[in-house]
Amino acid sequence: MAAGVGALNVSSNQLKMAVLKACRGIGLPVAQAQEVAAAIAMSPFALNKLLAHLAKPISSASFDFSSGLDVRNAFLLRDFSVCADAVGLGALPVILRGVPNCDVTQALAQYHGVSAVIHNEDLHMAPHQYPAQKTERCKVDPGDWQRLGVYAALTYVPETDASRLAGAGAGLTDND
Repeated sequence: MAAGVGALNVSSNQLKMAVLKACRGIGLPVAQAQEVAAAIAMSPFALNKLLAHLAKPISSASFDFSSGLDVRNAFLLRDFSVCADAVGLGALPVILRGVPNCDVTQALAQYHGVSAVIHNEDLHMAPHQYPAQKTERCKVDPGDWQRLGVYAALTYVPETDASRLAGAGAGLTDND
């Protein structure tokens, strides 16, 4: 669905928090989840493609630093930030083998200030300057928003007496 008729109007912060929860729901480490969330909040058009990445199993990557950085079996949402850091440190070339170029890749590249282009079916990264972007409200497909919520719900603790005794949920002081 094109962002328009029937689209939800959400703030960039709402989108960022929903993406953060969804990333944590699939087991992405906090730092990478925060970076993915910030990138998608800056480029909300990438939300639909993000959902496909959230559905993929997290693979174990192989990093070879012998000449720049060569990554095999990369999980884009987890490994892109490491590669962007390597670009920033001048460890060129940086190549992610078999990683497709999509809206999520471009959102992450823009967030990290790197370019990401496909060459011989591999993603090559290099330094790049993007103009500063202002985050605002955005239009989101209701179906995408609902699917994002399913991943975010994976972070919820079951509602039981045991979980409440362990500290889950709002306490009495939170009801003021």
